[in-house]
Amino acid sequence: MESRKCSPHSKSINSAQASQPALPDRRELIEDIMKNRLYASKEVSTLLDISYQSLRRAIAKGKIKTVRVGHFVRIPAEEVIRLMKGETTLLNVQEAAAMLRVSTATVRALIKAGKIDAFRLADEGPFRIRESEMKRIAQEGITK
Repeated sequence: MESRKCSPHSKSINSAQASQPALPDRRELIEDIMKNRLYASKEVSTLLDISYQSLRRAIAKGKIKTVRVGHFVRIPAEEVIRLMKGETTLLNVQEAAAMLRVSTATVRALIKAGKIDAFRLADEGPFRIRESEMKRIAQEGITK
């Protein structure tokens, strides 16, 4: 079969090109790209609902794995998934206090006494409390 050109900018088409295998499914391609994606620090701080400074402190302490691309620091998608896995909702002290109908000082005192399981992403950062922990406390009535 002979090749034809329609315009100077179009590529020639022949039967060998027409029988090439189909391209991968668009969804598969997007999933593959997302698995290998590197996120900027600001994107991750927004996804995790933490401040940019808290994220930077956690990176500096080695709690979050990063990759350097030139002089940029990027966070791999697997690491973002690891950080987001498990609990979908993390509450800060103010939200926990509103949920328990107590003051923020009471919530901090309960955290200090070990009655509320809370953590900090960076050692100096704000406390984060899992929503499941708040449900447990509401059921047990620890604050009364």
